[in-house]
Amino acid sequence: EAKLAREAEISYATLAAVTDYDCWHDSHDSVTVDMIIEYLTKNVVQAKKILKKAIPQVGALTEFSAANALKHAMITDPAKIPEQTRRNLDIIMGKYL
Repeated sequence: EAKLAREAEISYATLAAVTDYDCWHDSHDSVTVDMIIEYLTKNVVQAKKILKKAIPQVGALTEFSAANALKHAMITDPAKIPEQTRRNLDIIMGKYL
């Protein structure tokens, strides 16, 4: 998804939260559904705190690498692109057509 988002000039970030290690970490004990729900609930609280701090900062960004990712991606001569194709691509590439 990150590569597709970049191609559409959409900034993208992932916030991941662990609920249990027992599926891949041999030294961890097995977990119960109740334990997973408890960690999940704590993770939601933490994710909300992170997002409340991060979102205002994202809005303040004036430059970011995805903003012009398509600028040099198209090699087709814009003059040779059919009108219907231009309309179809307008939402993503309109500023370059």
